[in-house]
Amino acid sequence: MHFDLTTHISMKRIIIILAIALCGSMAATAQKPVYESALQSYGFKNADGQWKIAPTYQRAGEFEGGVRKWAPVKLDGHWGCIDEDGNMICRNLFPTKEVAREAGQQWEQMTEPGKWVYPARNQADGRWGFVDYYGRWKYQPVYQAANPHQGRDPKSYASVKKDGRWGCIDGRGVLVINNIFHSAEQAEEAGAQWAIGRNYYTWRVPVTNPKTGLWGFVDYLGRWSVQPLYQDRVPFGEDNNYPYTQVKQEGRWGNIDRNGNIITTPIFFTSDEAADALRQYEHGRTLEGWRYPVTNPASGKWGWVDWSGEWRIKPLYEDATRFANDTGLFATAKLDGYWMVISDTGDDLSRNVFTLSSEAWQAGDQWDRGEELGHWLYPIMDRGTQAWGYVDYKGEWVIKPTLEDAKLFTFVWNDRVAPAKMDGKWGCIDHTGQFVVKNQYNTSAEAQIAGRRWAEGRKF
Repeated sequence: MHFDLTTHISMKRIIIILAIALCGSMAATAQKPVYESALQSYGFKNADGQWKIAPTYQRAGEFEGGVRKWAPVKLDGHWGCIDEDGNMICRNLFPTKEVAREAGQQWEQMTEPGKWVYPARNQADGRWGFVDYYGRWKYQPVYQAANPHQGRDPKSYASVKKDGRWGCIDGRGVLVINNIFHSAEQAEEAGAQWAIGRNYYTWRVPVTNPKTGLWGFVDYLGRWSVQPLYQDRVPFGEDNNYPYTQVKQEGRWGNIDRNGNIITTPIFFTSDEAADALRQYEHGRTLEGWRYPVTNPASGKWGWVDWSGEWRIKPLYEDATRFANDTGLFATAKLDGYWMVISDTGDDLSRNVFTLSSEAWQAGDQWDRGEELGHWLYPIMDRGTQAWGYVDYKGEWVIKPTLEDAKLFTFVWNDRVAPAKMDGKWGCIDHTGQFVVKNQYNTSAEAQIAGRRWAEGRKF
């Protein structure tokens, strides 16, 4: 073959010239978003600085794609996509630039229209629906709000809001989760449960009845599993799968299981108290082994209930204290204005003679420890005569009420003395009621000092 060097050089020049021309052509058509301050709008210019697409957009992004190029733009408050000639290939119905870019990518790949849909807002009435990547309505705008689909077909789902509540539609636009949830997050959590078919019989979320405002619990399809009967509620644990929870009815708290069966009658004042009762049930404690003070809603009187909320000690009292650790053998109760000690079976361990609950509690502690009856005495005023005397821990008189005033005994068993007042003066008596320090002092404090001297053996 004959090789012509001159011809070779000429062809090389032609290739270089064509390459330069092609580059120049590409440079001339390359477009960048530019802000036009006079119009307060974005458009696109080529490399020569000439407007290729007039500045008519509120916002604009870079062109993307390969052979089929597109750019996201914002017009009339919504995002869409244009091609290199400025044609709107994806209608400006999308709420965010990111969603519009997803639509642009589908257009570039020539994906089947409608295979993926996007939430969009109808500018005419503000309602939300779902469009394909061209911006054509796939599911009509009938919702107050809508979010993108999650998951994969045939179990993809999107949260939608209607009548003030959230539910989910599937990839075909069918409502698969009732719009009963308070938030999109709750509905999407239900959608996630639905997508994997998990925890249908255990997963419960608290919601209110839109008509009554009362609380109940629904499964992940948004159907009532526990009827809305309650004023307040606690969720079924952090993952909505715990077997039990607390609910409030007629102002009181109790416990139910995930199917609405009552574990503890609503009688407790707080959800924490009801939770304490539930722990007794879960730990297998017998009904006889736990007592908790509450009032009867009808009478306002105090009594004690077991963890089921049933009365173990009838509500007869004006006030009541807890049994030690709620399993102790005694507690104190107030009856006719005075405190007494009762047993865990409701029997009276003392008469109601104590002025303070703490005095009655000390008496109960003596009984509980099996101390000798009368080892300690308590100053009490007789309600009839208004005179003072001393009782043992059963509330029985040991020193008859003949004094004008009286204070607690102090010091040890054999040397016990108590300031007491007679004929307008204070002295000290021993445990038999005899004055061992003459009543000649103006105050009980002075008498107590003298009583201490007597107890130490330095008598007058």
